[in-house]
Amino acid sequence: MKAYLLSQGSEIWDITQNAAYVIPEQRTTPLQVDQYNANNKAVNMLFAAVGDAEFQRVCHLTTAHEIWTTLADHLEGTAQVKASLFQTHRREYENFTQKPGESVAEMFDHFQSIFNKLRANKSLTDHLPTDHEQVLKLLHTLDPKVWETTASAIVEGSSYDTLTLAQLHSKLKASEVDKQLRSTPQGGGSKSLALASAEGACANPSDSFALSSVSLLSISEEQLDTLGDEDLCLLNNHV
Repeated sequence: MKAYLLSQGSEIWDITQNAAYVIPEQRTTPLQVDQYNANNKAVNMLFAAVGDAEFQRVCHLTTAHEIWTTLADHLEGTAQVKASLFQTHRREYENFTQKPGESVAEMFDHFQSIFNKLRANKSLTDHLPTDHEQVLKLLHTLDPKVWETTASAIVEGSSYDTLTLAQLHSKLKASEVDKQLRSTPQGGGSKSLALASAEGACANPSDSFALSSVSLLSISEEQLDTLGDEDLCLLNNHV
């Protein structure tokens, strides 16, 4: 809602945050007229944005600041409630760890959700972790069974002291993709390898059994299903 009010002009947002504004009985100066019009527009936008229950709570109020403050206290909580929530989410942040089997994208989404709750409930005196502090937090909460080598390489890298959250995400994502590629059986080329081996066997009969055996071992059942009868016969003839 804040972004929407700001998009309608700075005077709309300013009047919403102006706790001292009181609607004057008479508007004799250009400033009074401008503030009065801005307040009316802001009030109308706020009324239009809330549901029936929230509208009943604020419909008797006349200034945008009163409406905004009342809605904020109701929906986000008072300062005391927000302080309690901040401490709750801080503990959640401090105890954050990567879940077993959690992907990089899922881990970052989970982490960002916790940080957003921290930011939404902070007061002027509360300290939020910096971008680099978040990097350090994530690095030390990675599953060591999966990320020990990658994390060590990042820590020992020259850019470690200035590493940002976006850069960490990029490094971990690249490592994750590489791990997935390494764990996936290589497919294409097996058929051509088998045929090349068989052809080579014709030229060098003494090696036919070895070459053909290696070729057959490199072909999965799914790949065998794709070979035609002639290719299968060619392989069989050299085994």
